[in-house]
Amino acid sequence: MFQKAPIPELVGRQKRVEDSPTSLGSAINVGDLTALRRFLSDKPDEPLGSYGAPLHLAIYLEKEEAVDVLLEAGADPLKEPHILDLEYLTTPFGLAARLNNQALLKKIWQHINPDINGYDIEGFDSCLVEAAQYGETATLGEILRWGQNNWSSESKSKALSAAADNWHVENLELLLSDKIPFEKEALTDALAHITVSKLCFERRDQTQAEIAAQSQSIKVLMAAGADPSKPGPMMISMGEPLLIWTAMCRQLNCCLKTLLDNGANPNSTNSQGQTALHYLGARVKMDPIFRRRFEYNEPTEDVFRTLLAFNASILQQDLFGNTPLHFAAYGSPIEILHLLLSSIPIESRKIALTMPNHNGETALHFASAGGRINTIKYLLSDNVGLNINETASMGWTPLLRALARTVPELQDLSLPGKIETAQLLLAQGANPSTIAHDGWTPLHCLAMNPNNWKREFREEISRLVETLLLGGNSIDSRASFAFDNPLSRRKRRHGLQEGIYCGCRESQYIESPTEWDKVGRFDLTPLHIAAEFGALDVVVALLRHGADPTAEDSEGNSPARLAGNSRKYLCHSVARGTIMTTLIDAGGTY
Repeated sequence: MFQKAPIPELVGRQKRVEDSPTSLGSAINVGDLTALRRFLSDKPDEPLGSYGAPLHLAIYLEKEEAVDVLLEAGADPLKEPHILDLEYLTTPFGLAARLNNQALLKKIWQHINPDINGYDIEGFDSCLVEAAQYGETATLGEILRWGQNNWSSESKSKALSAAADNWHVENLELLLSDKIPFEKEALTDALAHITVSKLCFERRDQTQAEIAAQSQSIKVLMAAGADPSKPGPMMISMGEPLLIWTAMCRQLNCCLKTLLDNGANPNSTNSQGQTALHYLGARVKMDPIFRRRFEYNEPTEDVFRTLLAFNASILQQDLFGNTPLHFAAYGSPIEILHLLLSSIPIESRKIALTMPNHNGETALHFASAGGRINTIKYLLSDNVGLNINETASMGWTPLLRALARTVPELQDLSLPGKIETAQLLLAQGANPSTIAHDGWTPLHCLAMNPNNWKREFREEISRLVETLLLGGNSIDSRASFAFDNPLSRRKRRHGLQEGIYCGCRESQYIESPTEWDKVGRFDLTPLHIAAEFGALDVVVALLRHGADPTAEDSEGNSPARLAGNSRKYLCHSVARGTIMTTLIDAGGTY
């Protein structure tokens, strides 16, 4: 078991107080029933403190006679108090079970005296749930015996998840006895509760006893039919298969090995055919609401080695033909790429690295998008020999991928890193005049990166713009982009539970604008795009090289107007006003 039943410190202090009662709480404490009746109001469930109502206090202090008085006065044993300390949040009935006080538990049960429909009353199953999570097996056994076959499937499932959450192996085994059948979904939900990250382990390591309890709990549930290849509850694993979830969280790596030891499929996939190795290679981050759990959660080599030891495939393609190698080329250091390659024969490694996805993108496209300098050099070396100008569908080359804004975001990739990547590719022979099917040039892709760097970095941007212009780019070339539909509310279509997308979202939007609730717009110059995306330093560089601030897109919008109407700026952004002023001062109109 992970945690004993939480008991408020105030209760311990009150046990030592021996003065005459001056309040309802002190009357309960000293067992003065006359004073208790005198202090009782017509609201016997009013909270006394952070731990609950008078009935809670009487149960904490094991005052049976006070419990009798409070029940006679109408105190509700099934009511949760309105308190802020969530660890103490339970009904009085649940509290008696939590504390293994079978005498008080039976007293309250007899007071309620449930009929066949009583088991569905809100709060009644709190005794079952609390006993499963914190109680002794004997206490849980008594409650199951009293209830016989009247407990609903929902109540039993809640109890199973509660026992799993506290790694209470003995109670799990009791609940999983032949007398209590569980649906497979309930078993998998309970398994997910074992993988809930514990805050205390952000400050300390697990003890061997805790690791053993957690591992044994997993073993018991998997033996009963829990399936870690299935998605867990949204609030625990955000809808991802449990195996993927445990692989992504460093704190849960012990769980990962236990899952695999007990038969979990290392190549379990999400709805898009992506495995744990896909996620780990891409360095996928959680949504911001879960960021606290994952701030220091970069995957280690150990988690890759664990999966590879159980024959996780580095060649398994998702629905779009992406392999873990593609995503590792994007998000991971070259050492991880070599570690993955070490799992297949030497003669197969070049074929694996040159394998394109269904859009014709190779590992070089992904490494360029992720700014992985060492990986790019390796992929261009004679050992691999990828084509630096390999053109994927829609005309995408590694150079375009290097400059376009990409997702998932990488903490170690900034605009300086993207420019360094582009300069490397150009030095190795990348075609600077390449144009994608929608008219996107390297200048359009560069303009998608919001920035406001130090003045000295503006020279780097300006030099790259000059290099691209000398290589055949047109400063005012026109392209098509997809913008938010102004007639509809913004939608967050893409979430982690929908899988990983490695690449430029804007290119995906223009391919299927309606699907993404976007509208197409045409004849946009790089200056339009820089203004729309808040790329101040790119705006300055483009204007320095002769970009037209009066150019209009297909809707008649100037760059300054796009900056004014853009939804891509942060609230109260200074950059918006600065960009608009810069464009208008250069001769532009609004």
